[in-house]
Amino acid sequence: MTTTTLTRDQQHDNPMRQHVIINGRDLYLDVPAQYGGSDSAPTPHDFVDAAVAACKAITIRMVAAKRGIPLQDVNITLESDASQEHQGRYTMDIRIELVGDLDEKQRQMLLHAAEQCPTGKLLTEADVSINASLVE
Repeated sequence: MTTTTLTRDQQHDNPMRQHVIINGRDLYLDVPAQYGGSDSAPTPHDFVDAAVAACKAITIRMVAAKRGIPLQDVNITLESDASQEHQGRYTMDIRIELVGDLDEKQRQMLLHAAEQCPTGKLLTEADVSINASLVE
């Protein structure tokens, strides 16, 4: 189980800047000035995008290692469009660069692996429940 705690970053004047601790690792999140933040750290959306991109890269690397595919590197570029988020649509366009002496079959196998990344599937296929409650 993962433990995540979030508090306002006490070291920063901006009340929107959040300090997150995930299993003992520190992260910071903020929002752009137009939303009352100081744009001093990635936004929550940025972290969602990064999680999907990283998951795809890690999944590709794991499959390549397991199958003996001579992958030297993988580079991912993700562009997201949240302009229709209020209408229930969020788009991520992901470009994957596979570096190495790979044939087309290997490239397609790694693309398929990327499509199976657990974080991406969590966002697109899982029945997710988010339950919030107040504590005293």
